[in-house]
Amino acid sequence: MSRLRRPPPAERRLLAPGFAICGLLAACTMGPDYRRPEVQVPERWQSPPVVAEQPPPGKVELLDTAWWAAFGDPQLDALIRVALEENKDLRIAALRVEQYNAQLQVAQSQGGPQAVARGQRTRDAVSQNRFIPVAGGAYPVGNTYEIGAGVAWEIDFWGRVRRATESALADLTATEEDRRALVLSLVANVASTYVTLLGLDRELELHRLAAASRHESLQLLGKKLEGGGVGEQPYFKAMAEYEEALAELTVKEAEIMVLEHALSSLLGRSPGRIERGKTLASLNLPPVPAGLPADLLVQRPDVRRAEQELVSANARIGVAKSQYLPAIGLTAQYGFASDELNALLQSSSNVSSFGAILLGPIFTSGRIAGQVREAEAIQQQKAMAYLLSVQTALREVEDALVLHRQTWQRSAIRARQLEALRAHSRSALKRYEGGRSSYLDVLDADRSTYVGEVLQNQTRRDQYIALISVYKAMGGGWSVSDAPPAAPTAKATTNE
Repeated sequence: MSRLRRPPPAERRLLAPGFAICGLLAACTMGPDYRRPEVQVPERWQSPPVVAEQPPPGKVELLDTAWWAAFGDPQLDALIRVALEENKDLRIAALRVEQYNAQLQVAQSQGGPQAVARGQRTRDAVSQNRFIPVAGGAYPVGNTYEIGAGVAWEIDFWGRVRRATESALADLTATEEDRRALVLSLVANVASTYVTLLGLDRELELHRLAAASRHESLQLLGKKLEGGGVGEQPYFKAMAEYEEALAELTVKEAEIMVLEHALSSLLGRSPGRIERGKTLASLNLPPVPAGLPADLLVQRPDVRRAEQELVSANARIGVAKSQYLPAIGLTAQYGFASDELNALLQSSSNVSSFGAILLGPIFTSGRIAGQVREAEAIQQQKAMAYLLSVQTALREVEDALVLHRQTWQRSAIRARQLEALRAHSRSALKRYEGGRSSYLDVLDADRSTYVGEVLQNQTRRDQYIALISVYKAMGGGWSVSDAPPAAPTAKATTNE
């Protein structure tokens, strides 16, 4: 085996400037490097979160875990796992991530050599009636056999391929953030719908209790009416109240079934019954997670997606500007050609070529300038969209914190109101038993108490939904360990 010849010192001195120039050109990358836009965020929230209880020492922040598990309902945990595995929109989002991963692989491949193999058999016929006659003795019809291989490699002097790869990687990351945003919304919707379903279950239970109580009162007044103890007015009033309770039962039953169908759709299932775990009153009410406004820049997937779209648009400016400079490439071909198949692989049939290509624009009538302007305009749009996403995130968190605080205040008011209504109902019953008021007063007091219990149940449901909204707004509605689709790698897999 022959050894590689080392150039003599004089030749090395001549080659050194060339190597330096090539290294300098290879380090050049067209277009601006990405810089995150300056974002003005407040130091603290305007509406401090209401803290129901302090988390135990050493507890991991709920934003970094499966936060829904803090409600303490294994059935809710199971439903969310099913949704993460079976929801069709989430599966589509995972496949879209795979699509952009493949596009990243395509972009990366442009920076490497491209090799092709070629085999060809042709049969050519030459006209014998042209002004240049066929040479004497030459046969006007012949076969040609060719086999060979070719290699082409674009040298990325100006960074066009690097910028295109940077853009493709940012697009892939933005698509993954889209998937995470969908998981965020899906988990929050499943939890909110489940909590609403538990609230409707309690309302249905209260409606049934109210209907049973009114039926009992109706029977009692019917007996008194027969004995002359009361007039017709209380009896017919009680009958109307009972029929109204029955009508409300049908409405609540329909609401529950429709909500079960909606939750089934989120789970990726056909409409059907949803199993329940705990009751609404027995769910834990975890604390609001701690966090600062600046945390949204790293927690909210929609903010991260907007920034990655800006990164991609910024890189595409470099791709557009690189068209001003010539593309430099290397090509090589090697093979065999012969008019006889049995002589194809002989050394005398060898054909080969090696060369360098320099291809650059001279005049494009403003096409490249227009593409650069377009890329810069898109980059500016994405910069504004990123700033807008931050503003939207801040507003949504502030709104969620306001609603959360309001539900806690309303819960305390509803508790005091219900206690007063129950005391009033007991007093009305005593007055009726003592003959100091009519039974209509008792019915009115019971109806007010029932309405108060329904309102208190709805307020408790609103507390959970407001808390879920806080988690969602703060970007804590997903956990990587609970999401079946794996996050894409930064570098696409190369297939041979």
